[in-house]
Amino acid sequence: MKCTWLRPLTGAFIALILAGCAATRPAPVQNEPIPGESSHGAPRPSTPATPSRPPSAKPGEAAPRPGEAPIVWAWPLPSKVPATYSALSKGLDFETRRVLPVRAAADGVVSYVGNSIKSYGDMVVIKHGPNYLSVYANNGKVLVKEGESVRRGQKIAETGGPDSARWHFEIRHRGKPVDPAVLLPRKNH
Repeated sequence: MKCTWLRPLTGAFIALILAGCAATRPAPVQNEPIPGESSHGAPRPSTPATPSRPPSAKPGEAAPRPGEAPIVWAWPLPSKVPATYSALSKGLDFETRRVLPVRAAADGVVSYVGNSIKSYGDMVVIKHGPNYLSVYANNGKVLVKEGESVRRGQKIAETGGPDSARWHFEIRHRGKPVDPAVLLPRKNH
């Protein structure tokens, strides 16, 4: 007997995992406070799914909140690798036919390394300040560990190569997926 009733729950499970990945633990829960946030039970303020860049922010730079340094973003794979945004998958899907280096999109701390979500394969999640996460999924080889500090452009993994033709990348703002093209610098073709 097949457990087809589990399939609709997969999307909800993925959302719960990624929303809670700001904390450094293998099975995060959405209701747990993110380190640095108030845990008094007050609801988090709602934010738009795609943060707008104020006129003063440069391309490739997330607008800082008062007292925060801006986050400078870079492409996780070479800029000439084809990528398409999908609202359904909540990020960018890259066509990779060979092993490529995966690089941290911004400075941060590795908050999750694992493969608990089947459709994401070997996954790395990096926390960038209190509000942003980046997700690197379907890696062939992971080169970092949870709790490790990484710099923008540092090699953190490798794509899967010919056996895994799609590699996935997301940026999340307060747990909600945003179109990475809003934050990443323009590609150089």
